[in-house]
Amino acid sequence: MTETRLDVLTSDDVAEVARLHREAFPGFFLTQLGEPFLRQFYRGHVEDPTAVAVVLRDATGRPLGCVVGTTEPRGFYSRLLRRRWHGFAAAAARTVVTRPSAAPRLLRAVAYRGGADSTGQGALLSSICLSPDLQGSGQGVRLLQGWELSAHERGAKHAFLDTDALGNERVNAFYSHQGWELRGSYTTTQGRQMNRYVKELVRA
Repeated sequence: MTETRLDVLTSDDVAEVARLHREAFPGFFLTQLGEPFLRQFYRGHVEDPTAVAVVLRDATGRPLGCVVGTTEPRGFYSRLLRRRWHGFAAAAARTVVTRPSAAPRLLRAVAYRGGADSTGQGALLSSICLSPDLQGSGQGVRLLQGWELSAHERGAKHAFLDTDALGNERVNAFYSHQGWELRGSYTTTQGRQMNRYVKELVRA
């Protein structure tokens, strides 16, 4: 087993983590927006003080996985967009030129605000990715637990996340096995069926 450690995401990690995201989620919409867009997304989590961003490193310090979110989801994505609008605009321009049909979904992705759960107090887990070489190794569980602990240390009592309900059995099973409770499902305006999971956060 490769020696690994958990650490805080830094700006030096952004390019590698964007590449990992692309490899971990081929065919997903954010991946299709390209690595420039993903780099803006992850860099925004480095810069925001409410972000909870944990990276898994190998013995040399190279990122092998990453999980990001925020303890203040209501305002996070509006701040990210304001701070990095130049970068998002450039990334969006590349995507629209090559795939004009993606423009409406791209605008929704950039403007996404994260939302909040029913209590308005939960930390949002936005994204988790892991090198395909480590799938099934237990490192994904370690990465998720590291994020949960970090969010709890920042004052979050519980966390929530949304993930696709259909064609996503492995991911749904992963969260269920780690104690995340399915609290409901909904359909987006684009017809995408989503599951919402919530978990109470306690100190390990």
